[in-house]
Amino acid sequence: MARWQLAVVAALFAVSLAALAATSGVALWGSDELAARDHLRAAAAELAAAHDPAALPPDEPGAVVADADNRRLAAVTRGVLAAYPGVEGGVYLPASDQFAGAVILATDPPAAEKDPKDKALGKKEKKEADRKADGAGGRREPPPLETASIRQQCRDALAVAAAGRVAVEVRDIGPSRVAVAAAPVGAGRPARAAVWVMTRLTGPEQQKARLARLQVATGVSLIGVVVALGLAAGLGWSLRRESRRQAALREDLRRAEHLAALGRLLAGVAHEVRNPLAAIRSTVQLWERLPAQARTPESLAAVVGAVDRLNDLVGRLLLFARAGHEPRRAVDLNAVAAETAELLRAQADARGVAVVTELLPGLPPASAADSAVRQAAHNLGLNAVQAMPGGGTLTLSTRAAGGRVELVVADTGPGVPADARERVFEPFFTTRPEGTGLGLALCREVARQHGGDVTLDPAPGPGATFRLILPAADGSPP
Repeated sequence: MARWQLAVVAALFAVSLAALAATSGVALWGSDELAARDHLRAAAAELAAAHDPAALPPDEPGAVVADADNRRLAAVTRGVLAAYPGVEGGVYLPASDQFAGAVILATDPPAAEKDPKDKALGKKEKKEADRKADGAGGRREPPPLETASIRQQCRDALAVAAAGRVAVEVRDIGPSRVAVAAAPVGAGRPARAAVWVMTRLTGPEQQKARLARLQVATGVSLIGVVVALGLAAGLGWSLRRESRRQAALREDLRRAEHLAALGRLLAGVAHEVRNPLAAIRSTVQLWERLPAQARTPESLAAVVGAVDRLNDLVGRLLLFARAGHEPRRAVDLNAVAAETAELLRAQADARGVAVVTELLPGLPPASAADSAVRQAAHNLGLNAVQAMPGGGTLTLSTRAAGGRVELVVADTGPGVPADARERVFEPFFTTRPEGTGLGLALCREVARQHGGDVTLDPAPGPGATFRLILPAADGSPP
C-alpha cells in the first residue's frame, strides 16, 4: 500500500511540475518563435534578391523617392511577400535615410501605435502627411512604433560584409512582440539599400490570452504540487506509524519466540528434574527404614550431587529466562575474552590445555547484557576445555565485520561428529554423559535475543570453532 501511495505522489508531483514548466515556456516564449525566425530569414533573402540594385531610385542626402518609384518598389515587395502570410516589409535607403515601397498588413496602424504627433496636426496638414505616407496608394514608412528598431537593424545589415547573412531579432515593442529581419540588396559593398521584413508574434489580445492560460495552468499545477506535498506528508506519517507498529510487532514476536523456546526447554526439564528427585527420594526412604548407621558419607554424597545437578539446571534455566530482559549496554568483547581465559585457566591446566588469546586492537563494543554475554562466553570456553581431556589448545579471538563483533572459540579436540552437527544446539542434546545439553542451546538463545547468533564452523577434520556474533553498539565503526 505504501509503495502504491508513494508512486501516486511521485507521479502527481512530476506531472504538475512538467505541466507548469511546459505551459510557462509556451506562454512566455511561444512554440512558434523558431519557425517565425526561419520564415523571416527566407522572406528577407528572397526580397533582397528580388530588388535589382541598378533599378533602385537615386539615393543621396535630402533626396525624396518619387511616387512612381515608391509604387514600383511596393509592387516588388508585395509580389514577394504574397508567399509569406503575416509578413510586412519594405526598402530602406541609407544615404537619404528614408523608407520606400512598404507593404504592411493594415492600411492604418492601430490606435495605440499611431504617432502622437498626428493628434496635433490640423486637417490640411494631416492630409499632406497621409499623401506623403501613402505615396498615392503605396506606403513608405513602417508602423510608427517599430520604425526606429527597423531603421537600426537595416543599418546593421548594411554593415555586414558577408553576403547572404540575415540577422533576425525578436523585440517586445509596446504591447506586441515582433520579429524583424534585414538584409542588404545586391552583392556590392557598401550596399545601396537594405530590405526589411517583420512579423508580429503576439499582439495585445494574444498576450492576454497567453497570460490567462499561464495563470490557469500555474494554478492547476500549484494545486497539484500542494496536493502531492500533502499526500507525501500523510504518507510519511503513515510510514512512521507503520514503522513503530512493526517495531512493536518484532518485539512481541521476539518475546513469543523466547517463550516458545522456554516452553520447549520445560518439556525437557521434566525429565532432567525427575531423575535427581527420584534418586533423592529413594535415598531418603532408604534412610527411614534403615538404622542411622546406614547414612554413610557415600549416600550423602549422592544426595548432594543430585541437589547440585538440580541447582545447576535451575541456574541455567534462570539465565535463559533473563536473556531477553536484561538492560543492554556497550560490552567490551576483548575484556570478556580475557576474563574467560583467566576463569578457565585452572581447569585447562589440569587437563593439559593451553589457553591462547588473539584480541583485535580497537575492537568496537557490542550492544548486549554484560552478564549474559559473559556467561555465554564462559559456556563456550568450558565446552571447548571439556572436549580436550587429553590436552590441546584453546584459542579465544575477536574480530569485527559489517557492523558486528565476534568472539571466536576454537579448540583442537576431536571435533563435533557429523551426525551431531545438526542437533548440537538442541536443548538437552549432549554427547557427554555428564552434560545437561543446555550450554550451547542457552548460548545461542542469548545471542539471538541480542540480535546476534552462535554458529559452528563447518570446517572438516579435528577441532571445533564456535562463533558468538553480536551487533556492535550504536555509533561504533563497522
